[in-house]
Amino acid sequence: MHSRSFLRAFALAVLVASPALAQTTKRAAAAAPDAPGFAPAAAIPTVPAQPTTVPPGAPIQRDELTPEQKASLKEVDRMRGEKARIDAELALAEAKRTEELAPLNAEVYRLTTERSLRLAKAAAEAAALEDERAKLERQAALEAARSGARLTERSNKIRELEAEAKQLQLEAANTVARLSNEIQRFQKEDEARKVASKAKAKLLKEPLVDGVLYVSDRRISFNGVVTEQLADYVCQRIAFYNNQSSEFPIFIVVDNSPGGSVAAGYQIQKTMAASKAPVYVVVKGFAASMTAVICTLSERSFCYPNTIILHHQASNTVRGNMTMLKEQIDFTSKWFDRLATPVAKKMGISLEEFVKQMYANDSTGDWQAFGDKAKELKWVDNVVERIEETSVLDLLPVPQPPAATMPMPLPQPPTRTEISGITSRLDDKGRPYFELPALANPFDAWWVYDPQGLYRAR
Repeated sequence: MHSRSFLRAFALAVLVASPALAQTTKRAAAAAPDAPGFAPAAAIPTVPAQPTTVPPGAPIQRDELTPEQKASLKEVDRMRGEKARIDAELALAEAKRTEELAPLNAEVYRLTTERSLRLAKAAAEAAALEDERAKLERQAALEAARSGARLTERSNKIRELEAEAKQLQLEAANTVARLSNEIQRFQKEDEARKVASKAKAKLLKEPLVDGVLYVSDRRISFNGVVTEQLADYVCQRIAFYNNQSSEFPIFIVVDNSPGGSVAAGYQIQKTMAASKAPVYVVVKGFAASMTAVICTLSERSFCYPNTIILHHQASNTVRGNMTMLKEQIDFTSKWFDRLATPVAKKMGISLEEFVKQMYANDSTGDWQAFGDKAKELKWVDNVVERIEETSVLDLLPVPQPPAATMPMPLPQPPTRTEISGITSRLDDKGRPYFELPALANPFDAWWVYDPQGLYRAR
């Protein structure tokens, strides 16, 4: 009797524990499938799931059980309670997870709906823009037809004037000549204007398109020596273009510049940094010294592969006694530290290493590099093969001053501009040179690359 009751209690405990044992085995197999010595779940014999109820039979009288059997039944009751508690916790966790996912699912649905609405709106806007483009093309075609009609009318008028001029030759030869000259001038100007009559300067927020740099009419010429006059010219135009629009970039285009005044270059650099509109530097030929610093420290810079950028130490044409010389050299050194340190920082090296590499690359300290190498050194940001000047819209000749006021041509001088205030002169031996204007700032210094000695300070 006791043995039979014990066996019933034991079987009941095994039936209750079997599902928990199977779940534990599955979790262990999932957690460490590759662990050494771990056998796959299929290789481990498991107890088939059995109903957790005791088969029908005579009810068990607890007073007939031994203490061990009673303890086993008590453990079975505890395990049943634990299983019920775990099942309740799992149900509660599932309910919480469902509740937490509800707003996320709602947000996903909302975002999906918004995206569909935006796509529909974008499609509608694109259709409207396409209609507007077609309308503008029709208007342009109509305007072209009108222009052709006006041109034909003008041509007919010209022929009438020519016929009249021939008739007037018998009456007054001077009058005929004057009319002929007027007609020819009118024809040439009209032809020149027709060359770019349909062109417009391209205003692009991103001017670099498929490797081509488009320079708009927000363009500032920057050539020759950096002087106070050139700084005023550049800074005023940066302010002017900012007042027009702060949305599109401003281009400082350098054909050739050997550098110049430190103070004037610093003024240009700070004006560029303070500009609301982005200011980009485009170097086509050559930029050295102060101009190279302006290019390197600009927000964004462009050049051709064969453009040359040159950095070197600042120099000065100092005068005076030894004390005065030392003071001026010390002050020039401070200028160099303040302006060259940001260049070295952009390159990722120290100022001392920057100067060391100058002389390692060239014994004179004049460290020059072509555009593609300058990009590697971080002296310039972009190297382009093509630059399109979209602001050149007519081919009318530029009025020239009388021959008596033309500056004397010099043999192979660097590119120069009247804006810089540079004067061309001949020394007592008949050699040409450029006379630099006096520095208005008493603490200023010249930072110019001049291996030929073409630039001389007053």
